[in-house]
Parts: sequence; structure tokens; C-alpha cells
Amino acid sequence: MNTTLADQAGATLTVEGGMFVVRMVMPDLAEGSDVTDAALMLFAARSDLFQGMVLWDQYEAIYRVYQRRLDQVCEEAGAFTNLYDPLCQVAASYATVRGVRQHTGEKFVDEAVSCMERVPAIGVLLRGGLLTPKQFRLALDQTAAVVDTDVLAVIDAEAADRLRGAGNLTGPRVTEIVAAVVAEHVAEHDADAAQAAREVAKPRKKVVVEPVDGTLADLRVTGSVEDVRLAQDSIDAVIAGVCPDDPRGKAVRRSDAVIALLTGKVFACQCAGDDCPSRAGVDGAARLATVVLHVVARRESLTGESDIPAYLDGFGPITAEHARDIAADTDTVVRDLDVTDLLGGASQPSNGYRPTAACDALVRAVHGRCTHPGCDMPAYRCDLDHVAEYNHDDPAAGGPTCPCNLNPKCRFHHGLKTFVNGWLDDQIVDANGVIWTETTTPEGITVRSRALNHWLLPELGLLPCVHHDAPTTSRPAAESDPGRPRTRTDAKHRYRMRMRAYNRRTRERPAGPSSAVETPPF
Repeated sequence: MNTTLADQAGATLTVEGGMFVVRMVMPDLAEGSDVTDAALMLFAARSDLFQGMVLWDQYEAIYRVYQRRLDQVCEEAGAFTNLYDPLCQVAASYATVRGVRQHTGEKFVDEAVSCMERVPAIGVLLRGGLLTPKQFRLALDQTAAVVDTDVLAVIDAEAADRLRGAGNLTGPRVTEIVAAVVAEHVAEHDADAAQAAREVAKPRKKVVVEPVDGTLADLRVTGSVEDVRLAQDSIDAVIAGVCPDDPRGKAVRRSDAVIALLTGKVFACQCAGDDCPSRAGVDGAARLATVVLHVVARRESLTGESDIPAYLDGFGPITAEHARDIAADTDTVVRDLDVTDLLGGASQPSNGYRPTAACDALVRAVHGRCTHPGCDMPAYRCDLDHVAEYNHDDPAAGGPTCPCNLNPKCRFHHGLKTFVNGWLDDQIVDANGVIWTETTTPEGITVRSRALNHWLLPELGLLPCVHHDAPTTSRPAAESDPGRPRTRTDAKHRYRMRMRAYNRRTRERPAGPSSAVETPPF
């Protein structure tokens, strides 16, 4: 069975006799039936498409109530400056019936108004089941700051078109696609407003502390996107210094590392091994020196000739003005890359298996993230994979080292393709130069995705391929199928044992202010 998710998204929502009627393909779940794995997988993974259709109708219903309330109060003086304006009144009724707070009610009514008035084209994608409710709200967030209705109409139409043609969608991909359209059109049609928005955002940098419970609190830091990305990568670099036997989860290690860095304490491995070099502390300075942020921008954007947005790896589109500010920083290294360099060959002259620096950077830039459906690992944290496997014995007979055959895959999905039978991927460049990736599961289900940042490098897919693999090649070291340090069941049992021990110690500890506070082992 070779099909696509779009072919199976046959859920329909109709109203018959004043009732919702949802129709979808229901596989035979009876034991012993001859239903295929593909049919079962599609039903399990995609049968919730109707949620977006229902939400759209909910939005339309509350929007009609809102419109009627507007008609009732439109003649009243100051109706839209009063505390209890029409939106507030409708939201209060909704919150009462739904049993939620007023803020939640106002947010829902505001989303409905945006769906019907501000971004109706994106709303149609919600109604058609292409966007989930969460993805639709992410798209709304990106358009919230656009106040020019004419510009917003253009953004709505173009964003909906890009989303419709993007193939597989995830939350970060929806955010980045819409953010790119917003950055491009706001800069083009209202550059002064875009600059003003950036200046308004600068004072919003802050540090907020909020209690979680009697022993924990949240520390939230708001900063520029590049500084936050740098901080996140720095934390991950530090926690990578502990050994695999450290009992803490990744989230706990991150928390401990941040507190240690901010308070001047030592962040050390907590394993039981006396010979672990990290037991005395991780050398944070040495590890932080390896952290690099990657921003890909067109040359004309950096020179000010154009306002085409740039792309910050791991974050998404940023304005050209923001990219110019980053480029002007004394710590920034600007490296020029020319797409036409690929005409001379995309592999290194001495090693046909390895791409050139230009090819490596351009492939990561045009895809932006791991190309496996559902994965959003930033491209610069991924491996570059030969889609059609490279033939080390006869390079001319195998998959070439070329943008048409290279894409980023995170280490997990790269290994999944390599070591698990049944997974198949392909990469296609269509007549318009758009790069598409296809992933087929062992059940025979094919999912198609468009290169995330084709808008940034539209010429990459139009370059004629020159597959001049070098006559010599270095074969990578053979890898074995990666294993777990313990089975899922064993890991679950060990976790439960730690939790039981923690709960017992908590129960047995005498009450009183002098009692030591212990952190739960999760």
C-alpha cells in the first residue's frame, strides 16, 4: 500500500437535522480481521482531524453572538471604551456556560473574531482539517501584531497558500512559515511599523519568578531571540559534560546547570562512580566556548538593499533589520557563500562522500530542521544524510553528494532509516525548483514535506546538478544498531523504585522547619 495522508484525510463534518455528523474511514478492529497495518495506523494517527472542523463551527457560533451584541450596542456612546464592551459581555456569557475564567472566555472570542475577520483564509485550513486547533492558534500568534488590514489580507492569503502546499506540518513549522510571510510583508509594506515594533519589544526584557509549590519556583528570562538561543545551547553544552550514569533526567540537569551558572556553584555529575572525571565539576567555560549560533541571510538583506527575512537556526525567521544588528556585533563572524559555487561540484575534491562547506550550509539552510515528518530538531544539530545511499565502492553508481540528494536528519531518525527495516525516504525537486522529501513507514504510508525555507533560497533547486564525485572516498566507520542502557520496562521499574523510596523517606521524615528538603527524583 503506497498512499499519502492527504488521501486518507477523508473525514467530513456535516449538519443533519440540527446535529453534527462526523464521517471517517473506520477500519475493522475485530480480532482476526485482515485489515492492513496502514489502515490501522492512519486511523490511530489521523482520526482526530474533525476537531479543527468542530472548532471552526464553534468560532462561527460565538462570532454570530458577538455580531448581534455589536448591533445592539453600536449606537451607544463609548460602547467600545467601556470595561464591559461587547467582546467582554459575550466572553462573560461563554465563560459562565463553559465554566472557565473570564480571561479564557475573552481569548476564545478574540480567536473567533480573528478566524472570521482577520485571517479567514487560514481559518479555512482549520475547517478543512489541515491545521489542528493548536497549530491554528500558533498561526494567530504570528499575525497578532499586524494592524494594517490591507497588509494582513495579503499575509493571510499567502500564509494559507504556503501552509496548504507545505506537506507535513508541525507546530514549529506552522510558526516559521507564517512568521516568514509576516516578516517579509511587514518589512516591505510598513517598514516603519516593523522598526517601531522592534523598539517597543526591547523594554519587554525581564526576569520573572513565580512560585510552583512549597519547594519549587519558576525563573523566566525574556531576551532577544539570539541571546535566548545562545543561552539554551550553552545550557545543553554544559549538561552534556556529565557521564551517562547521571541519574537525573535532562530537564533536571538543565535546571541544576542554570542555577549553578547563575549562583557561581559547581555543576557536577551525580553518578555513583568514583572514577568519573565530572564528579568534581563540569568545565563550563571550555564547553561554552564550543557554542555557535547560525544565522542564514541573503547578502542583499545584510547590505540593506532588501528586507527579505533571515533565518536563525533553531528559532525561525527574523527580520532583515534584526539580522543586520546581529551581523554588526563584534562577536559575529560573517562568512560569504555563493550558491553558484555548487556548479563546480558539491563534494570535497579529495572526498566525494563529504559535502563542501557551501553545500553543507545551503542544504541545512533550505531545510531548516530535521526532514523526518513530525521532527523539529534544528538543522545544525542534525546529520547530513545521503537520501539515496552513497556507494563507497563505486561512487558514480551510488547516491550523489549533492543538494538534490542531501538533507538533515537528527541522529535518532538517521539511525531509524539506517537500522530499521521498512523505512524508505526520497527527495524530489519539482519543475519549479521546490525541494520535497517523502518518508514511507514500514506500513506503506507515505508522508510528503516541502523544504521549510524554500522562500529563503528559491534558486537552490533550480541549479543544474553536477555530480562529479571524487575518485577517492573515505568510508565512515561501521556503526552497530544503537542500544538502550536498559529496556523500557527496566527503566520504568527503576523510576518507580526511586519514587517509592522518595515517598517513604518523605513520610518518615519528622515534621518541622528543621527538616531537610529533598528534591523528587524526576
